[in-house]
Amino acid sequence: RLASGSVVTTTSTTEVRRVTLSSVTGEQTFFFKRYWVTHPRQLWSGMLLGSFFGCPKVRREYRNLEWLRAAGFDSPAPVAFGEERRSGWLVRSFLISAGIPEPLPLNEYIRSRLPALEPAERRLNRRTLIEHLAHYTRRLHEQRFVHHDYFWRNILLSRESLDRFYLIDAHKGRIWSSWAENSSRAADLAALDAPAPHFFRRSERLRFFLTYLGRHHLDHAGTQLLRRTLALAEPMRERQLRRA
Repeated sequence: RLASGSVVTTTSTTEVRRVTLSSVTGEQTFFFKRYWVTHPRQLWSGMLLGSFFGCPKVRREYRNLEWLRAAGFDSPAPVAFGEERRSGWLVRSFLISAGIPEPLPLNEYIRSRLPALEPAERRLNRRTLIEHLAHYTRRLHEQRFVHHDYFWRNILLSRESLDRFYLIDAHKGRIWSSWAENSSRAADLAALDAPAPHFFRRSERLRFFLTYLGRHHLDHAGTQLLRRTLALAEPMRERQLRRA
């Protein structure tokens, strides 16, 4: 049945495949993510990150998806993960997660769907998106969770609704230490802002940031966080614009 699925993304060492299974209760979509090793240097470079020591990324993502759902956040339900080791070295692994109804990555919605709306509806949806995503991000950070890959492509909508956001690719996510709070928050905010100047006005980006802070004006701490965010976002802009 796996061979009948469709490939979503693929590289020389990874593949994500969409598989739809039928049962008496209807169809259910699953995403099957696979990782494998093609050269020994991959093992050495990741030795402390799960290749030999530490927690492999499929296990981290499985646990993070469980945590997000338990904390009341929307994310695909984790189904299973597996690891194959040889002489203690991780050579292959997989993660299976349940699909969500009619998923749409946020980057595709912003790039293609928003511009196609009528002007009045487009203005309303832009404002709704800014406010809802800012509230969602603030709630995520209030739980001290940082995604560390908080790019538009890793935030999904279901049926183009702006009421709920589904996080994917959460293997880098973690609960931050108190000493790293500002840098962790800034990293997520910078990932969101990296392609934003090409799609949103400066006033809209500032509105997002103030809504995230829960303030009407920037204070000293907010200004410092904004400066750190912009400094992190600047080197990413060109690449993330291409990916958006």
